[in-house]
Amino acid sequence: MRDLTEKGYIERDFKPIFGTLTKPAVYFLGIKGRDYIRHTYGGWQEKYLTRLQEDRKRSKAFRIRCQIVADCYLILFEKDVTKYLEFLNHWLTEGPDLLPNKFYFFTPSYYEEVEFTLLKPLKPDAYCYSQKTTGITHTMLYALDAYIPRMMLRYSLQRIFRTLDEENWEDEAIESLLFYFVCPNNMIIIYLKRLLPSFLEGYYGSKELIFHFATRNQLYKRQKNKANSTGWIAVSSTEY
Repeated sequence: MRDLTEKGYIERDFKPIFGTLTKPAVYFLGIKGRDYIRHTYGGWQEKYLTRLQEDRKRSKAFRIRCQIVADCYLILFEKDVTKYLEFLNHWLTEGPDLLPNKFYFFTPSYYEEVEFTLLKPLKPDAYCYSQKTTGITHTMLYALDAYIPRMMLRYSLQRIFRTLDEENWEDEAIESLLFYFVCPNNMIIIYLKRLLPSFLEGYYGSKELIFHFATRNQLYKRQKNKANSTGWIAVSSTEY
């Protein structure tokens, strides 16, 4: 990292604050880095390369959410990183109609390109499509803010189940829908788990829903030490 920073390929945003725990530095592509990608891997959309540079107008909460999404991807789909990079390069250079594999990962910037009915109304922070011999799994990830009101937590679950009831989304090829919630603390997990049963009891769809909950601390402990378990708490619709 230091060598690439000194040569101008990436830039580093780090502001130590005296008396507090040291926060990790934020890295983003510099001008040389974007030029290198542009000329080495020709065909990448300029719009996408522009997004890889720092946007100083973005809020701190937005940056934290993006970091959580990236970390979740590396932890949840660690085995598929290489496969995803091949897909991303192909998708950006050849177009969305020529997809080379059956594992796709998208963030909201590209939801307009994805043909999945539930994406727009559910508005996840990230979405993953995975196709195996047993069927298709749609995974939606939500990174919850630290100070989200309980009313908003209830509304978020209501929106999910209302959308599942209203939209014509069920398909024979779908095996399950997975919802991952990365929470700032255990209190929010406890509250969401208390709310879930009443919603699941009113769910009459034929596809299994599985809700997963974990705190940010659990996520980062797993990231620092692969021997640690993330400790996702799972609740399935088959239990109700």
